[in-house]
Amino acid sequence: MSLKKITSLTMLLSIILMTYTGIMLFISPPGRVAKWSNWEILGLGKDEYAQVHSTFMVLFIVATILHIYYNWKPMLSYMKNKAKVLVVFTKEMLVAFVITLLFLVGTLNEISLFSTFIDFGEDIKNSWEQKYEKAPYPHAELDTLEEFALKIDFDLDKSLQILKSKNIEAKAMETLKDIAKNNNTSAQKIFSILSEKQKINIKKSDSLSGLGRKSISEVAKDLEIDTKELISKLKDLGIDAKSDDKFKSLCESVGKTPKEVIKELGF
Repeated sequence: MSLKKITSLTMLLSIILMTYTGIMLFISPPGRVAKWSNWEILGLGKDEYAQVHSTFMVLFIVATILHIYYNWKPMLSYMKNKAKVLVVFTKEMLVAFVITLLFLVGTLNEISLFSTFIDFGEDIKNSWEQKYEKAPYPHAELDTLEEFALKIDFDLDKSLQILKSKNIEAKAMETLKDIAKNNNTSAQKIFSILSEKQKINIKKSDSLSGLGRKSISEVAKDLEIDTKELISKLKDLGIDAKSDDKFKSLCESVGKTPKEVIKELGF
């Protein structure tokens, strides 16, 4: 067997798997939605895709180092001029450097072409939130059934009876995540079953999630008010906003957190 061939083939398989997992992570919903709805594609959830992506990144780096070792002479030849003199910044190297720098600077500075691509990914991610029923408050799946019932004003005993009638085994001190896992379902499904026969009572501000990603118009929709009304309320707080501005960035520009601004708005 040839270790050189094994190295090249390992690089090939690694980059194929990293490309696939990278695409899955690009289109996957935000973590709060993925965990709440038990989002999966081909039997893998967001956490599993992230883990596979990370481990194969390590494998790819190791294979790349070996590839450079086995192909050191050909790579050096790429950096030699016609006189066979080693020149690090050849025309080809400069072009490769410029392309790399363009992608780095373009991404960090949100240049149109790159920001459009990033926004496209964000739109895909946010579309999952419209598909699944939202959690009543962030990270609700990590609370025990007792804590969950208390926060949304559900009767605990009644909740346990409702779940039992649906053949779902649950204990008061189990988290929604564990209850869902033990019954091969999702926390979102558990909540859906419970809310069919009980009225939810929770503050609007407590139900907000994903404020770091949302625009002013999206936050206004969550607050169930008109975008112009939200912009007007923000102006009263000394925050000049436009409908497509990111809510979190505006809050940070005045030295406040999104939650603090929401509270000052009276929600």
